[in-house]
Amino acid sequence: MRNKKMPISGPMPQEKANVFAARFGILDFNCSASWISRFKVGHNIVAGKIVGESSSVDQNSTTNWLTTVWPNLRRQFSDDEIFNADETGLFYKLIYYEWHKKKEIAHYSKSQKPRCFKGVKSLPVDYANNRKAWMTSELLEKWLRDWDRDLVKEKKKILLLVDNCPAHPNVTDLKSITLAFLPPNTTSVLQPMDQGIIRAIKTNFRKNLVLNMINCLSANDNNPSTKITMLDAILMVNDAWNKMSQSTIHNCFRHAGFIERHDGLPNQISEHEFDEEDEVPLFLWSRNPNLDSLAAPVMWEDYVDIDSALLTSEEHTDDNIVQNINAKEQLESDGEEEVEEEPLPTAEEALKAAELLSRFVNSNIENDNLTMAMSSIHNNLRDYFYYKMKKQKQTKITDYIH
Repeated sequence: MRNKKMPISGPMPQEKANVFAARFGILDFNCSASWISRFKVGHNIVAGKIVGESSSVDQNSTTNWLTTVWPNLRRQFSDDEIFNADETGLFYKLIYYEWHKKKEIAHYSKSQKPRCFKGVKSLPVDYANNRKAWMTSELLEKWLRDWDRDLVKEKKKILLLVDNCPAHPNVTDLKSITLAFLPPNTTSVLQPMDQGIIRAIKTNFRKNLVLNMINCLSANDNNPSTKITMLDAILMVNDAWNKMSQSTIHNCFRHAGFIERHDGLPNQISEHEFDEEDEVPLFLWSRNPNLDSLAAPVMWEDYVDIDSALLTSEEHTDDNIVQNINAKEQLESDGEEEVEEEPLPTAEEALKAAELLSRFVNSNIENDNLTMAMSSIHNNLRDYFYYKMKKQKQTKITDYIH
């Protein structure tokens, strides 16, 4: 009801509780005021102002928020203490000639333990699952409370800006995170993530995706999309995020109006802000000799934006609430496509591969940062390899006692 700007009075939740009881087959239930009171306490529900999406963007409301509400929030935090969070959907098994299939990532993130995670000790992201692969209020609250605990340990406080949607509850009792909701229906103008940050991440992700598929085609694999697993996609998204420059993030906050300009110029993002080397994947794609049978590539801009309108959360109707409660979570890897599993590399194989990469970088690439990174990887793997060998050779005194 929050996103419809409708106030909720005491009798309304009582009547709705009776409706749900009937839907679940509980016929002897009659919701009382005391039951609602206990329910509100148990689920931390308190009275408050209506916060929801309006029917259209109100420019006056946007301007008023930036000039009155935002300055009061801003003065309490330094630049590195202000964050913005948003969700986006992503097609990760999508290549130029497969657009009509629209294989959504939502189908593959239902599983708690996807097959491709077998043998993986850690991930560079926080992974979670639910039945429909959408952001939910429960997932967001868990993420916020986990982050809040980390910030408490670090003795840091932050301001987190989020937009209004049913999946964004007003989480209370956070010790280090001040949660601030943007005004209703202002995502297109006030959400920094929507001013270009998400698009820049997807641009870099799709560069990695195309280059990965080119490698498959170069190895005479004519169906490269089947080789892309969720783990591959996670690593590529993480790489795309790591490539995001501070200047890009700064410019998106500025474009949304959170940072004032002092040169009198409008807050516009350059059209070249996100197009560095964008054409490289398309050039390599067109030069690949194995692509004769495939359709010509489409415009890069359209490819990047193909999933920009994906839904990331659901509206809480009676039907889907009942379905979500009745449905059993898919805890195992049900629904994930079969991917031929490759044997996990041994420590010896990893060390030899690192040595080979180090020699290649040293002899072919003139880049000090890359050389240092490869040297660090090689040395760390070598230390780990010899540590494992030493541990295996150690003999307990109890081995000699029979």
